[in-house]
Amino acid sequence: MNLGMASGPSSARARVHDDLSHLSTFGVNTVRILAASEGSQYGWQPDRMYPALMTAPGTYDMEAFDGLDWFLAQLPRYNMTAVVSLSNYWTWSGGVAQYVSWATDTRIPYPVQWDHLCQVFAGGEYQAYLDYTNRFYADPRLYNTTQTWFRDHVRRVVTRTNVYTGLEYRNDPSILAWELMNEPQIIPGDYDQMFQWIDDTASFIHALDARHLVTTGAESKNGQQWFYAMHRSKYISLASVHFWPLNWGLYNSTDSSFSSVDFAIQEMWRFVEGVSEWSQDLDIPCVLLEYGMMRDQWGSSAGLGAYAPSAPVTHRNRFYTARKAACAAD
Repeated sequence: MNLGMASGPSSARARVHDDLSHLSTFGVNTVRILAASEGSQYGWQPDRMYPALMTAPGTYDMEAFDGLDWFLAQLPRYNMTAVVSLSNYWTWSGGVAQYVSWATDTRIPYPVQWDHLCQVFAGGEYQAYLDYTNRFYADPRLYNTTQTWFRDHVRRVVTRTNVYTGLEYRNDPSILAWELMNEPQIIPGDYDQMFQWIDDTASFIHALDARHLVTTGAESKNGQQWFYAMHRSKYISLASVHFWPLNWGLYNSTDSSFSSVDFAIQEMWRFVEGVSEWSQDLDIPCVLLEYGMMRDQWGSSAGLGAYAPSAPVTHRNRFYTARKAACAAD
């Protein structure tokens, strides 16, 4: 979206073409993009993408919307489609915590994280952030307010007319699926409320657009019962799966031996087999929409050195090669 803007510090249309062309040479035919970013009433916030698409509830930066239009208009040139996410759980785009901040006029309690803009670690307790953000769909005192704003945004995106193609998004064949949220986190102990939010939101999207697939954006990392709660709505037509072994505590990035990465590979295939069976139970396809392994994080690449482009990719290559070999065997 921001890369597609016609001007400004985020604009990089030449890079978009380079990236899409490069991806197409590897047979990639689907990308996943975010059609949401939120600004704060408290001004600049740490580690967020700027400019924000929605600067306040119902108020939009139309140049950012134009960037989204332009990006979608390029996809047919590369025989690609997009999974379009309508919100984000995490802070780097503002995310649904910003809806809570708007509704309560309070500051977001950011978790400890590396601020790529300021190049420092900033933030506080991770659980405090989860509790705050979950109020978006779990706090009955805020639910009507946050969901009214969110549905207004969903309607604005789904029914938007692309200025480059003349097509409403809901009629655009370049869009493969709508995604409710990037990585919605569970509401501990409350399967019914999680299902209710997903079912209500997916139903709302389906009423606006019955043409496209709808998925949750879930990682599906919390086991079978949560998988069913997050995918059993009749309006969810595609199961969402992510796999991040480092984030999930399944990989030790400081272990230079192969034992840790091999364990992560075994866990990946155990996980994929499980979610595949659960998807079959629900009679919907399952797609691995995110997975990855960071660069080596030992020796000269320890700590933040692992983020340098020059850092080796010994374990990443082993992880991706194992996945490729298994797919070829299937």
